[in-house]
Amino acid sequence: MIDWLYSLPDWLLLMACAAFMAGVITVLPRLTHRIPWLSPSAENTDFVLRLQTTLFTATSFVIAFTLVEAEANFRKVDTLVSTEASNINRLDRLLVRYGHETADQVRPPLIAYAQSIVGDEWPLLAGGDGSDKTQEAFSRVSRGILALEPSQGRQVTIYAEILRSFDMVAETRDSRLNAVGVSLSAIFWEVIGFAFLILLFVSSNIERTRFRSIILGCQMAVLGTFIGFVFVMDQPFKGRSAVDPGAIVQTIAIMENRKGG
Repeated sequence: MIDWLYSLPDWLLLMACAAFMAGVITVLPRLTHRIPWLSPSAENTDFVLRLQTTLFTATSFVIAFTLVEAEANFRKVDTLVSTEASNINRLDRLLVRYGHETADQVRPPLIAYAQSIVGDEWPLLAGGDGSDKTQEAFSRVSRGILALEPSQGRQVTIYAEILRSFDMVAETRDSRLNAVGVSLSAIFWEVIGFAFLILLFVSSNIERTRFRSIILGCQMAVLGTFIGFVFVMDQPFKGRSAVDPGAIVQTIAIMENRKGG
């Protein structure tokens, strides 16, 4: 429902989160101060300030931990794409070493498959889907490899490596498709939301001066920026900073320049 936010530039999303949090802490006290038993005074402001500092620190730790988790998920997916590109490149290299025209005939479908990943499938990953065109390209590669008939000696050994490499390509493809749903658990966002609500409530009960309002606004803007950063990193295949197919694009260039034998 909020996926449209990923269409925004990252800097705009971060600024929006910061402005929202700063705006909330500016407006909220005008509401809470109307409640008699929540009206701040000089004698309870000191206590609230000490409590607010503790809550701010705890909330910052929660956000930091969540950011580490989101960053780890992002790096895992990025590494997975690099591994897939490496496996495709290795398979193409083995087909060249096989040294027969039947293996050379498998190489164009393999290149077409890699190109289909970038052109057809990658735009669909943000929506959690794969591409039927890419699956069909993969099937053509599979049929070509299974049609190879190695002779005794060197080709038998290389063919065994080709089959092993093809299995690795298939596994990394499945892993990439399964990774489209990688994101932080809902409990992370629930904990962050609860911590923010309590922090905002406590902060709104500090006796206000213009100076305190500015400082609290800056404080919440910083937390809002970090929350926005977590949101940006949470979905590896979405947004302007999403994992890109650069490694596969480089592999395609290498394969196209590789001379068959």
